[in-house]
Amino acid sequence: MKIKSKRQIAALLLAGLMFSLSACGKADAVKEDLYIYLTDMADTQNLQKAAINEYNVYVADEEADSQQLLSALRDSIIPKYEEYLAQLDAVPAETPEVQEVKAICVDGAKKQLNALSKVAEAIEACDTDLLNEADSLIVESESLFSEYESQLNALAVEHEITLVDASEAPTDSIQETE
Repeated sequence: MKIKSKRQIAALLLAGLMFSLSACGKADAVKEDLYIYLTDMADTQNLQKAAINEYNVYVADEEADSQQLLSALRDSIIPKYEEYLAQLDAVPAETPEVQEVKAICVDGAKKQLNALSKVAEAIEACDTDLLNEADSLIVESESLFSEYESQLNALAVEHEITLVDASEAPTDSIQETE
């Protein structure tokens, strides 16, 4: 009986060791998904940056009039931002962890797009209330993008991914209108 018990213990230990070794060899699905997500986001972020930078140029330019901004919003800024949002939606996120982070980014992007649209509406209607609504949406989007960056960084640390350039995250935000 003792021999049989030793064999059972040895078999159990061997099975445990094999299970442990196979667990070590398993790929980290979240890490792989996050890596793919970050890689795919690089080009997508360029669209957002282009739209926001163009908007900020008009807002910062004291000599630009509201009609110039309105034309830029209709012809260039909003279409670029809509393309950014479409590409952002298309970026794959397979694991729940990456999906959650992506959802925050999408929410922030939608708020920014709504803000840009509100600015255009405000200019067309000469309505300062709409401009104030746009400013509120900008503040909300900045908060969401801050949360996105924080959660993205935490997820990267948790899964041992080094983020080389934090400026790749969509933290570029539109300036509040004055």
